[in-house]
Amino acid sequence: MSFTYSSFISYRRNNGDEKFVKNFTAIIESEAQKVTNIAKVFFDETSIKWGTDFDQKIYEGIAASYFFIPFYHNSYLHVNNIWCAREIHYAIEVEKKIREIFKDYCFILPIIYRGLPNALPSCIGKKNAKEIRQLEAVITSNKISAGLIKFKQDIYDIFLESFDLINNNEFVLSDLCASIVEPTDEEIRSWINEQKGIQRKFESENLPILKKNA
Repeated sequence: MSFTYSSFISYRRNNGDEKFVKNFTAIIESEAQKVTNIAKVFFDETSIKWGTDFDQKIYEGIAASYFFIPFYHNSYLHVNNIWCAREIHYAIEVEKKIREIFKDYCFILPIIYRGLPNALPSCIGKKNAKEIRQLEAVITSNKISAGLIKFKQDIYDIFLESFDLINNNEFVLSDLCASIVEPTDEEIRSWINEQKGIQRKFESENLPILKKNA
């Protein structure tokens, strides 16, 4: 196997979230290292140098990671800022390639910061999606709580289950990904609108039930 990173962290920068995202990334890095024995994650703020081919480095980083972790909130997919959409679209194609060999492998582990799991692109499994909004204060302050301990154990277990599927099997993920065709900007925007349409349809068909007055 040929992996450089334990995980690829995909996130959209929002003012005020920097400390939270960095502390969260450190948690992922720690738990993933326990499983993969790789000490670093791909985090574009520290993994890409100025002057490099950004697109190519992003795709190479995804294909060199055991896991892809989208830090998901309501503006993650946005037609006016398509970088996150590019990343997760490519990760979906990578997961398809891995599952041609290991059908139960969980490459994409969605972390829901704002919103609900049903807002994720329709082709992403919701089983392992983790909602962490309730842990925001704890993670930002870098404190320990029962909820945080459980979250760490949950993601460790998911990492371990998938890692055990491919451990001791010889394959190079970047070779599997060589046939993936990179979409154009317009194709990405069309895909975003398609996902938004699916979400709106789901919401219209699953309206909240209002309680009647007694």
